[in-house]
Amino acid sequence: MFTNVIDAVEAAASNFSNINLLQGTKYYASHLGPFKTPAKESDPRTPGADFYYSEEDLVIERQAGKRWTWTAVRPHSVCGYAPGNPMNLASLIGIYGSILCELGQPFGFPASARCFETLFDVCDAGLLARAAIWVSTTAKCGNQAFNVNNGDYFRWKNMWPALARFFGLAPAGPQPYLMAEFLRDKRPLWDHMTAKHGLKPFPFDRAPGWAHGDYTPPDSRFACEYDLISDLVKIRQHGFCEALDSEHMFLRVLARLRAEKVIP
Repeated sequence: MFTNVIDAVEAAASNFSNINLLQGTKYYASHLGPFKTPAKESDPRTPGADFYYSEEDLVIERQAGKRWTWTAVRPHSVCGYAPGNPMNLASLIGIYGSILCELGQPFGFPASARCFETLFDVCDAGLLARAAIWVSTTAKCGNQAFNVNNGDYFRWKNMWPALARFFGLAPAGPQPYLMAEFLRDKRPLWDHMTAKHGLKPFPFDRAPGWAHGDYTPPDSRFACEYDLISDLVKIRQHGFCEALDSEHMFLRVLARLRAEKVIP
């Protein structure tokens, strides 16, 4: 498919300047288990983790000797306002917290104590877009890949109280369930909440599947028990130095989800 895209673009727009690849930390085999952190763009590829390698190899081969360049950005856990897309950690937390409010339960952490302590990073969708534009249009960035995230690391145990306050709930520590397990039987309750609060329709059935994901161990995107962090020195040295506070990002996205009637 990607070969066909490049063929078409080269034929129709001979003066195009860059192909930007959206990759991620799976490039570093983050989905297969503990990996070297903070992950650097120079880290060697991992056998069996060919999630982005074939695509990258193709664009490198096709670019050889051409005037155009390729670039790649590698964020982790992109978050933003995506009202109809459950593949978004901020939306997932919004749904989870809203259900706990409806049930009158404290804001328990839906994962293990080990996950509660691990280091994590996320990437604001707007920041990612601006970074992708920067590397794609800055000459010295050509034919290279760049990690992109908000610029801070956090542990869920320190983030959790602020998120609990947003929902007006008491924060609670690790719970004996994962978020995917918690959400799996909540569709009838969510339908009730949608009618009760006049919420916009949401593809709720897809949320538990995304929360389950494929990070091991345990087998959950949200509940990963090892550090998930990337090094950002390279992109900063190349001139993109924008940073965001991840707590503020979560609260901003949650507030918009509520204002737009995606969550109550």
